This record gives sequence, C-alpha cells and structure tokens, in this order.
Amino acid sequence: MEILIPFKKSDDTKDGTHITSDKFILELQRDWEELFHNKFKPFYANVLEGHPNAMKRLTQFIEGKNPEYDYGMELIDGEIDIDTNLAIENYSTTKTIYAIGSQLHNDEDNPLSLVKNENYPNFKNKVYSVSDQKDKLPFLS
Repeated sequence: MEILIPFKKSDDTKDGTHITSDKFILELQRDWEELFHNKFKPFYANVLEGHPNAMKRLTQFIEGKNPEYDYGMELIDGEIDIDTNLAIENYSTTKTIYAIGSQLHNDEDNPLSLVKNENYPNFKNKVYSVSDQKDKLPFLS
C-alpha cells in the first residue's frame, strides 16, 4: 500500500509554501495522509520516504536555512534500521529527526517515519504503511 506524491523543487517557494495551493508543507503532508487513508481505509500512512535531496528540502522548509536537525533516517541495506541510524547519529554534527507527527490526526503519537532513499527520484515522495514492520520500529503506533 503506497501512493506516490509529486515533490518537485519548482513547485514550492523557498519557505516551503506550495505555489499552486498556497499550502505550507505540513498542510500538504495532511493532504497526503488523507489521500492515503481514503484510498486504503481503514489503514493510515506511517512512513514518508523520499530522496535525500527531498528530505533536505523538507528539513529546510520546517527548520530554516541553517538547521541543526536533519529530517529522515538512512536506509541500511535497503531496510529501515533504527539501531544503526542511532549509532551513525553519534558521529554526526546534526541530530536526526526520525519521525514527524501525523497532520491528519494532529497528533505526535501517530508519527510518520521519515526515510531517505537514494534510489528514489528527487522529485517524488512516497507515503505508505509498514504495518508488518511495527515490531522493528518502536515509534510506530
């Protein structure tokens, strides 16, 4: 279960406002979550995956020009591996944001994991559910 979301750099202003809809990135996230839920009821999205450059734009939209945070964990051998990401973070100059609160639920307790995938196009994001991996991701509801 997944939906592909266009996320072209040219579609947004530098501060994260979508040019066509005039919505900030977090409002768009709500739209993406709602689209997913409406398509796959009763399921909700719990992962937002994108190219590292797309995640960098997300970081800058939310945190500003010189962020101390980095949104999105790295895929390790094609898998979500929170333990390895936490170990990598020990050597990083920035702190990683691993998940973002659901905008659909207005609730930090229903997060979407943020995942970087270098093999994914720079101009799209993917929203999906990984209910079979909940045991591997302690922050998923």
